[in-house]
Amino acid sequence: MACPTPKIPTGDPLSEFTEAGLSLSPTFIDFAVRWLSGTGFSAQCWANQLSEQRGNERVLMDDAAEYRLQRLLLDEQGQALIDRVYDWFTRLATGRTEALEELHTRCHFIAVVGIPRTGGSYLTSEIFRALAYEPQQVPAAIAHDGFPDARPFSMFGHNNSWIDCLLSIGEYLVLLELFFAGGCGGTRTVVPKKATKAVYAGGLFKHVFGADAEYLITVRHPLACCISTYDKSGGLPPDGRFKVRSAIERWIRRDLCLTGISAEELAGMDYFEAYARYWEQFHIALALSGLVAHRNYRVIPYGSESMEATARRFHEHYGSARPITRFLSSAGQHKRHPQWVARSKEAIARVDSVWHLLGLEFPKDALLSCT
Repeated sequence: MACPTPKIPTGDPLSEFTEAGLSLSPTFIDFAVRWLSGTGFSAQCWANQLSEQRGNERVLMDDAAEYRLQRLLLDEQGQALIDRVYDWFTRLATGRTEALEELHTRCHFIAVVGIPRTGGSYLTSEIFRALAYEPQQVPAAIAHDGFPDARPFSMFGHNNSWIDCLLSIGEYLVLLELFFAGGCGGTRTVVPKKATKAVYAGGLFKHVFGADAEYLITVRHPLACCISTYDKSGGLPPDGRFKVRSAIERWIRRDLCLTGISAEELAGMDYFEAYARYWEQFHIALALSGLVAHRNYRVIPYGSESMEATARRFHEHYGSARPITRFLSSAGQHKRHPQWVARSKEAIARVDSVWHLLGLEFPKDALLSCT
């Protein structure tokens, strides 16, 4: 549902944009109301390794958004937050980077980027734990990959996905300023962020995160990724064909249709063939996105040893005495679908060749040895 949008501040260079094109997101409205009311963010479940939300939380948030927005508009602090969102938006849209440069003097970003179901939530939560945060107290909007929203470019009706992305990042930066207010005693605040969607706007996210941002790239064998995806989406459809039931499956449909596959073709496609194409496209897009162009990144293959070792390094680096959380992983997935092994090798080989062409190292051998 589209949320009503307050008027953009007078004199703004982008004031000609229509209200419909600049609707505040339910995520921002929910966060701002909770923050101003002191309700808090207890029991956030984004870090749960065993769950993948399929419920109606976003629908409920949408239904409440209009009422909550009216509360914000009647609150002086709420209106100030809204004005701040549009200030960030106009700065991003017009290329005025001074505010970002100032942000980078205060914040050091650690972005965890990878296709869904590759351990990114675990690493993000462990970095927060190393920084003395309790993950269940950290809002999903701050930590997880659903927000800010980026997606392949599209334009329909009065909607422009690039404008939506810029506004969403403006909202995220305001929420970030609230959540991390006060910093860490004069030192730069470390800001972990799971950023799966950054692959769709790599250059923009590079500017937002700053030149010295760290990137953790999580990768996993396509067969195991596929099984984890359908397990969390209601199981493999009885006919073995691709079906949309979860957010991840919606992303798969969207990305494949973007490359010319029709809805009819997708409906008749084998589930793993659809997933393997999505897996290839994502990792090729990641290599081309620019996120790893400055080489300040680490590729973390999926698995207990590599994930826990990475978590341990962050705990040691930030002086945390807390024990790391055990990483829950499964092995031997290829045994469930041996007919998918050969197609997986083709996908890995194609992605490896593109990464190699760009001077990047893809962990081909690690993936082939562990599904």
